[in-house]
Amino acid sequence: MPVPQGKKATCQRGIPSGGTKPEGEITGKSGRGICTWMAIAFAACALQSRVLADVPPPWTPVQVKREGDTVWAEVWGRRIEFTQNALPAQIATAGQKLLSGPIALVAQSESGPIQWAAGKVLIWETTPEKACFLSWQESESLVLNVYAELEYDGLLSVDLKLVPPLQPKGNLVHLWLEVPLRSSLARLFHFWPGRWGSAFNSGAIPAEGLRLPFKPVVWLGWEEGGLAVMAEDDRTWQPAQPESAIEVVPSGETTILRLHLLDGPPSSLPLVFRLMLQATPVKPWTADFHSWHICHGASYGIELPPRLGEESLLEKAARLGVRTLVFHEHWTPVQNYWKTDDPERLRKLIQACHEKGVALWLYFGYELSTLAPEFGEWADHVLVRTSRGSLYGGYWRHPPQRDYVVCLKSNWGEKLVEGIVEAIDHYGFDGVYLDGTIEPFGCANGLHGCGYQGKDGNLRETYPLRAVRRVMERMYRELVARGKRINAHQSTYCGPATLAFVHSYWDGEQLQDTLAKARSLQTLPLESFRAEFMGRNFGVPCEFLVYEKPPEWTMEEALAITMLHDVRVRPGWIGPMLERIAPLWAAMEEFGVADSEWYPYWRNERFLATQPAFAKVSGYRRQDGGKIRWLLVVSNLSETEGAEIILTVKDPQLPSITTASDRLAGEPVSAEGNVLRLQVPAMRMRLIEVE
Repeated sequence: MPVPQGKKATCQRGIPSGGTKPEGEITGKSGRGICTWMAIAFAACALQSRVLADVPPPWTPVQVKREGDTVWAEVWGRRIEFTQNALPAQIATAGQKLLSGPIALVAQSESGPIQWAAGKVLIWETTPEKACFLSWQESESLVLNVYAELEYDGLLSVDLKLVPPLQPKGNLVHLWLEVPLRSSLARLFHFWPGRWGSAFNSGAIPAEGLRLPFKPVVWLGWEEGGLAVMAEDDRTWQPAQPESAIEVVPSGETTILRLHLLDGPPSSLPLVFRLMLQATPVKPWTADFHSWHICHGASYGIELPPRLGEESLLEKAARLGVRTLVFHEHWTPVQNYWKTDDPERLRKLIQACHEKGVALWLYFGYELSTLAPEFGEWADHVLVRTSRGSLYGGYWRHPPQRDYVVCLKSNWGEKLVEGIVEAIDHYGFDGVYLDGTIEPFGCANGLHGCGYQGKDGNLRETYPLRAVRRVMERMYRELVARGKRINAHQSTYCGPATLAFVHSYWDGEQLQDTLAKARSLQTLPLESFRAEFMGRNFGVPCEFLVYEKPPEWTMEEALAITMLHDVRVRPGWIGPMLERIAPLWAAMEEFGVADSEWYPYWRNERFLATQPAFAKVSGYRRQDGGKIRWLLVVSNLSETEGAEIILTVKDPQLPSITTASDRLAGEPVSAEGNVLRLQVPAMRMRLIEVE
C-alpha cells in the first residue's frame, strides 16, 4: 500500500478501537443548562435514528406487486420476477434480462429426473428497506421450502430448505442449483478468493467453461452488469468432486452457473442451503468521480513550507489539482485506532487542508494492534483464526507493535463503526480510507460463531459476508448522513454484498510485483481488467494501484491500460506520480468528461477504428452547439516501439477533422480528412482531442 515518501511501502491494511469524548461537551453545574443540552442530544439522536431507518441514497424503496401468479419485486435499476417457481424466473438489470430460463433446482432420484409441481410465492412482509417472500414446490421425492429476502440494494438472500414428503419415492442421486444466464450477457467472470500475484480469478469465460472449488463469491456478467452468487460456507454441500463444486458451462445461447449442492443422497433431512444473489450494478454510476482527484500522500507537516517563502507540499498538491488527500496509517501511533496522541496536530492539518479546498480522509482497516488498549481483553474473541487455529496477519510497524486480522462477525464490527463515527465527530475529517475492511476473510474462530467441523472431523473456515455487510451498511448510513465518503482498498475481491456500501474502491496491489517482472498483457489481460478493475459492472468507480518500479514497471505503462477503461491511477505521494497525473486530471476536466458520452474500445466501432490490432482507442464524445468534440485515449498495447497507429474517426457528424492536438504534450497533430497517424511508444498512451 503506498505510503507517504520516506515511509516503508508494505502490503497491509487496518482497524480502529478506543474513543474519546468530544471536546467542548457541556458539563456545567446549571440544571437548566444540562436539561437543555440533554434535550438537544435526544433530539439529535432521534433525528439520527430516523435517518438510519430510511433507505439511504442513492437507492430507492423496495417495490412489490402481484399480477396473478406472478410477483414482481423492484429496487433501483433491477427487477426480480417470481412465477410458479420457488426461485426467481427472471432477473433484469442495466436494462437487460439476465436469465434464459428460471433458476432451478435440478434433481434426480434413482428412478430418473425429479419433476417439480407448480409452486406458489407469498409476499410475506414489505417495508421500504426489504421485501420477504415464502415459496414452495414439491415432488414425489422431495419438498422445497424457500425463504427469500430482497434488500434495497438488490441483495436477495435465499434459504433453500429440503424436506421429505409424506411418502417419499426413490432416493436422491443429485441436486444442483442451476442459474441459466444469457451467454451474450455472461462473457466475463470474477470469483473470490483469488491469488496474490495473479489476475486468474477475473477474465473472459473460456469456451470450455470453468470448474471451481467452493468460492464464497462468483460473479458472471458483461462490462455493464451481471449476477453474483454468494455463500458464507459449504457446510451442507456434498459435491462428488470438491474441486468442481461450482461449474460454469457455456452452451450456445445459455451459460449455466451450476452449484453441486448434492452429488449423492443427503446425509439427513431437513437440509438447508443458504445462498445470496445480487444483480449488478448495485447503484447508479457516479458521474463526478473524475473530479475527486485523490492522492494517497498526506502526512504530518505537509502544510509547513520547508523554508521561509517556499511552497509547502500541501500547497503543491492543491496547485496540481488534488481535491482529496488520504493520510495512511501513521496518523495515529496505534495501527487502525481512531484516536491519536496529538489531536491538535491532526486538527491543524485538517484545517490547513480545508483552507486549500482539499478534503482529508483517514486510514482505518482490518486489524487489531497489540498496542491497542483492548488487545488483552478482546483479542481471543475478535481475531480471525485459521482452520489450523493460528492467527492471521501479524503486520509489523513502528512504534513497535504487531497487528492481526479481525473478524467483523465479532463484536469488533460494531466497535469499529462506533469508533470511526466518534473520530469523525471529534476531529472533523472528511471520509475514510478502509484497508481490506470490506473483505469477509475466512475465519474459524468459534468464540464468535465462525467455522464448522467438516464430516472428516477437520475444522473449516467460514466467510462472514452477512456480518461484514451489516458493518459496512451501518458505516455507510452514518457517514453519508454526515456528508462523508468511503473509499475501500481490496485485492482480488469484488463481492457486491459489501462493495455496495462504498463510494469507490482501489484495486491492483496484488499484481505489482508480477507486472514489474512481465511487461505484457499476459499478466493483466484486458478481459480481467474489465471484470475486476473497471467498476462499471458493479456500479462503483475504481482506481488502479501502482507501485512505480522503473525501469521494469512504471505508471506510464499502467496508464496505457487504465485510461482505456476510464480508470485513473492514484498517485501514491505528492511527487513525480502526482506531477504525471495532474495534467491528465486537468485535460479531462477541461474537456468535460463528466458531461460526455463514453465509448470504450469494445463497443465504439460505429465511431472509431484503429490499426494495427494491438492498438486500442476509447473516447469521450460531446457536442457543444453545432461542434462535435472527441477526447481520445490511444494506446499501443504491444512491445513494438514507435509503432504507427492509424486512427480513423468515423463519426457521421464529424466528416472531417478540423483540429487535433495532443493534450499532454501540448502539440498539434496533423490530420488527413478524418484519419490521424500517431507514433505511440510500446505500452504507452496518448490523449488526443479532435474537433
